[in-house]
Amino acid sequence: MNYLTIKEVAELKECSVRYIRKLCSQGKIKTEIQPHPQNKKPCYMIPVTELPEELQVRYYGRQTKCTGIPEKTAVSIEELSADERIELNFWCGLLKEWQARRSKYDSKCEFDRNFIGECRLKYDNIKISTDILYRKWSAYKNNDYYGILGKHNSWNRGKSSIPEPVWDNFLWNWLDEKKPTMSLCYRLAIEWTKEFYPELLENIPSLMTFRRRIEKDISVSVKTLLRDGEKAFSDRCVPYIMRMYDRLSANDCWIADNHTFDIQSYSDEKKVHRLYLTAFLDAKSGVLTGWNITESPDSQSTILALRHGIMRFGIPKCIYVDNGREFLTHDIGGRGHRAKNTDETQPPTIFKILGIEMRNAIVRNAKAKPIERTFYTVKNQFSKLFDGFCGGKITERPENLKRRIKDGNLPCDYEVREVFNKWIDGEYNLQQYGGSEQEYKGLSRLDVWNKTCKEIRKAPESALNLMLMRTTRKQKIKRNGVYVTICGEKIWFTDPEKTIMNLDREIYVRYNPADLRTVRIYDAKTDKYMFTWAVADNLMADYLEENHETIADANALIRETKKFVREQAKETVMALSNQQRLTMLDMTVRKAQARRDEDFNIEHPKRIVPVIVNEEPENITQTGSKSVVIDLEKMTKNSEMRKKSNVHR
Repeated sequence: MNYLTIKEVAELKECSVRYIRKLCSQGKIKTEIQPHPQNKKPCYMIPVTELPEELQVRYYGRQTKCTGIPEKTAVSIEELSADERIELNFWCGLLKEWQARRSKYDSKCEFDRNFIGECRLKYDNIKISTDILYRKWSAYKNNDYYGILGKHNSWNRGKSSIPEPVWDNFLWNWLDEKKPTMSLCYRLAIEWTKEFYPELLENIPSLMTFRRRIEKDISVSVKTLLRDGEKAFSDRCVPYIMRMYDRLSANDCWIADNHTFDIQSYSDEKKVHRLYLTAFLDAKSGVLTGWNITESPDSQSTILALRHGIMRFGIPKCIYVDNGREFLTHDIGGRGHRAKNTDETQPPTIFKILGIEMRNAIVRNAKAKPIERTFYTVKNQFSKLFDGFCGGKITERPENLKRRIKDGNLPCDYEVREVFNKWIDGEYNLQQYGGSEQEYKGLSRLDVWNKTCKEIRKAPESALNLMLMRTTRKQKIKRNGVYVTICGEKIWFTDPEKTIMNLDREIYVRYNPADLRTVRIYDAKTDKYMFTWAVADNLMADYLEENHETIADANALIRETKKFVREQAKETVMALSNQQRLTMLDMTVRKAQARRDEDFNIEHPKRIVPVIVNEEPENITQTGSKSVVIDLEKMTKNSEMRKKSNVHR
């Protein structure tokens, strides 16, 4: 093992001897007692293996120079880049030509001058001279590729001059999700080195060296993961599953999702907002089958878009949706992963009634939503047609958008809806198929749907209206009937006679979100249809209602309900016979009389005590007991005295 004195380590580290002694005393550098190399006296020596890695490299590099070992080492052809191999082949051919022609001349020097002149005329972009030819020929004979290319002193090729501690600190700062710039991390690394490794300050190269090492040593996947995050890493670097569409037919699977139009438009109340699109896309052909444009994406919009698609293209076999609340609803497709463990029975969902299987995408998996590519097309080819285009992010927003809003040059909602309805079937669905199946290249999306649709499932419009009805959760019939919640507001439906006669009965309510004039009532236990009730307009009034007719209509409904119940009660009583009309009092008296006659019997004991009024008690020898005398006059006096004493109190 090689040992160095404190002075030699200080010279190697290019710092003071005092600083090295301080590191040794603090235990940062380990020392051993060894004989001094000159006077052989025991002293503290530092093993080379205990030094930092960069100092060990520097020590052995100096030892190499002292021993005369050549700095360059042999390199294989595989280690050269493509450009270097082309340059190597050029020089090898040129050197062979030089030696072959040179051997035919007696005056070598004269030929060399002529050959160099020819090369300079023929090759304008190379540097050539007699010394260069001789040097490269020597390298050629020694199979020294770097020598032929003129890359001398390349023994440290692939190594960096950045001290490792400084490099580690630079990476710690740069590989951060906050994405700091290289110049900032470079300055922070210099400040960090001043505090912890001041002796390495002179060895820190320029910022460009750090940039080159970042490009060479840090892979794209590592940079993406640590600087852009897990999602970007999964989307850009991780392998993905390639879906095969060979066994899929049209209408086998529809994909559903919501999209925010990149258009600022006026609502009916002249407010500036953005509309939302709920769409269903056929997975095989890419045809947009059904859609609905709404002010807020919800389950109602999902039903309307599904109904639109079914009326046009039939009922699909499977629907592929994400995990949004507008799709994972108890009455549309079920709660999916949101479902709670409960024994409560639920009515069949709309998907189940239609015979549609629901598939849910993996949570936070952007690749599971191929309909996003369709929305990207909608953005570029449709949204950008309007003056109200605002872009999906701030960098896409036109500079004159504020002026357009101020001048009122924005489209209205109805204009966006009308143009979209025409654009989808007149432009998008007729565009060229862009899927992965080569046999359909050149066909339109609609042509692919027509060619691959093997069967179509349809239902009459009347039956479809029933199948697509929304279903509420289980509820009981209340005094005002049943209710449906729309946008947080309860809308009540009633039939006065049937409501009052079925109070507290558990039912389900099915309704059409596009027509809330009536609802259908189903029994909660058997899911059997019971009634159809109309909206309870007469029972709805403002808190400070001033229209007497509205209040009068409500009171009339209440009176009719009371009258109906009284008539029902009267009919029930009138149907009873005289024997059934006996009151509870009559029955109680009859029962008491019967039990009195049968069971009531007083039995006197044999011992009798006679009671004599106003007479002294005498001993009765027959029974051996005293008689009891009751003095009424004395009892009256005592009662009057007690009354007087109470008055004084």
